[in-house]
Amino acid sequence: MRYKKIDSFHSRTKSNHLIDERRLNSPAQLHKKRLQEDNNDWLVTYSDIVTLLLAFFVLMLSASEISQSKFEQVRQSINQELLEKENTVSPLLDLQENISTVFEVHGINPIDSILLGDNFLKIELPSETLFESASDKLNLPAIQLLADIANRINKFELNRFQVEIEGHSDDMPIQTTRFPSNWELSSSRAISVLKVFIESGVENSKLKAVGYADTRPSVPNRDIDGNAITENQKINRRVEIKIIKDFSSFH
Repeated sequence: MRYKKIDSFHSRTKSNHLIDERRLNSPAQLHKKRLQEDNNDWLVTYSDIVTLLLAFFVLMLSASEISQSKFEQVRQSINQELLEKENTVSPLLDLQENISTVFEVHGINPIDSILLGDNFLKIELPSETLFESASDKLNLPAIQLLADIANRINKFELNRFQVEIEGHSDDMPIQTTRFPSNWELSSSRAISVLKVFIESGVENSKLKAVGYADTRPSVPNRDIDGNAITENQKINRRVEIKIIKDFSSFH
């Protein structure tokens, strides 16, 4: 009787296992299982993306380190150039001092007439000091002054510099047989100064003369009501001599 109960228990257990197995292998369960597997597929894609992002940031970090190194080299180079510039006396400064001496000899205040920039030296001379009114003929003191300036410039190393001579006028119209307008007057005055420089031995290829008429006034020729400002017009009638660094010579 006891053995029959045990056999019966085993039979029921086996039967239950078969039923569970059938349930697990039923179409509904298999579909559910496939859905679960499909739902886990995104993890693979996600892990791939994370890996690619990690690799990307590693490359970015590497590039950043290289750029930082190059930046440091550039920074040191710039600092060195600035230091050398501070320790180097500009040749234009020497020229300014020499021409200032010339001006003092001729009774001209150099502070009002000479401007030194980073790459240029500008000498400004009033037309009244050089010419008679409405004329391009230099007076004798002006010729001597310009010759002295030219001699100082001629001793200056001009390998990388140009000498530009500019004629300027006020806005008062002029109309003569020789000078139909201020363009002809300002240009002719610049050429007259240039000729003195050539006679003083300044190299022709370094010289240039140009007239601007009244297009580049230093100060306004007239007030807001259109009235002429006599003192300003006098200032605008001038000749400028510019010693300018020629950057084309560096190529």
